[in-house]
Amino acid sequence: MTRKIPVVAIVGRTNVGKSTLFNRITGRRRSIVDNAEGVTRDRNYALVKKFLFPFTLVDTGGLIGEEDQTLAKSIRIQAEIAISEADLILAVLDGLHGPHPHDGEVVSLLRQSQKKVLWLANKCEKETVAARAQEFYEFGIDNILAISAAHNQGISLLLQEISKELELEQIQSTPNETEPPCAIRVAIVGKPNVGKSTFINKILGEERLVTSDLAGTTRDAIDIELVRDSQRFVIVDTAGLRKKARVEDASLERFSNLHALRALAGSDVAVLMLDATLGPPSDQDTRIARLIHDRGRGFVIAVNKWDALEKDYKSAKQFKDALMHVFRFAHYAPVLFVSAKSGKRCPHVLTKVKEVYDSSNQRIQTSDLNKLLGRAFETKPPPAHRASPVKLFFATQIHVAPPTFLLFINYPKSINLSYKRYLKNCIRKEYPFEGTELKLLFRKRASSDNYEIPK
Repeated sequence: MTRKIPVVAIVGRTNVGKSTLFNRITGRRRSIVDNAEGVTRDRNYALVKKFLFPFTLVDTGGLIGEEDQTLAKSIRIQAEIAISEADLILAVLDGLHGPHPHDGEVVSLLRQSQKKVLWLANKCEKETVAARAQEFYEFGIDNILAISAAHNQGISLLLQEISKELELEQIQSTPNETEPPCAIRVAIVGKPNVGKSTFINKILGEERLVTSDLAGTTRDAIDIELVRDSQRFVIVDTAGLRKKARVEDASLERFSNLHALRALAGSDVAVLMLDATLGPPSDQDTRIARLIHDRGRGFVIAVNKWDALEKDYKSAKQFKDALMHVFRFAHYAPVLFVSAKSGKRCPHVLTKVKEVYDSSNQRIQTSDLNKLLGRAFETKPPPAHRASPVKLFFATQIHVAPPTFLLFINYPKSINLSYKRYLKNCIRKEYPFEGTELKLLFRKRASSDNYEIPK
């Protein structure tokens, strides 16, 4: 008999070690961990397949105890949604500091949910602390499991208990089930408070992420799976990238920036979100765009809050022209004008992401590439090298994402930036490669090589 993969949610008050437990079980540092309260705000999902049974693990913000009252309600709603989705709840308590009045509120809320609950006293790496965990029985809890997520103590026993509660040994694979295509990883990046989380909520059709007018609401890089038109996407919401001067060393925000940069590096396509109401791109917008370009990610630009501007029929073109003047290095990136608040044109972004992904993985046949570049060299030869003509002998595409071409010539060092730009433009005339940078590599033909470019 087959069953759906169950959902296991980690809940508790703030700063009891929920994210540390999440990272320990998933085996990766997917959630930011810090001693400050209220670090986790959104639901963070991970499919865990490294054990004998698969399950989806969900990290949540604190049910109780969030110091930032402007976000407390939204964070609690996110945690309550995770509880409603869960087949099993891991309720985390702070074994080091013992019972807290907020723990009683957590117990009461979870009893009302009528879900299966495993009660965990975390931070119990010392035997004396583990012994004091019995104090939590005052809340009328049936059984307490003492663990230390930070020191990997009690985790094996916890996994056994999860298996027993959900009878996971009965789960069977479904080899005949048709698998959807490989997921496209999409990183949503930009400065703080440009509407990244609002945009994702709109394309999902639910309040999946905490949003507010406060800059820096998102802290973690949150992975969200989505299927649209039979295509799987993994949307990664990232923290807003600030200038280094505005990020204190060893601060929580510094780790948020690192997570955002790691999400960008691991993405197939990056969507740079700009705020139309702020006018032309800032220096920080340009730095982020340069990061996307230099890393060879697929590149889509989404101009948000477009509905907030007074405009005429020329406005979009004028804005795009001004944008491309600043982003001259990324003229290949498509520009979409959206409103995350109303949802206008937001679905078009995913359509464009798919087109850019396909474009970045496109290959040109070697014969066609050599004919194309042969014509380019004949039409406009590169500058001579000490009175000797520079010749192209052979060219081939060696990589995709980004498309990378290797050209064998007699004097590689004679090819300057201007001529590289000319060759890229020649390629794009026949193969647009929308939304992706082209990389050209030049190598000197060895004296033993006897191939020539086909005529």
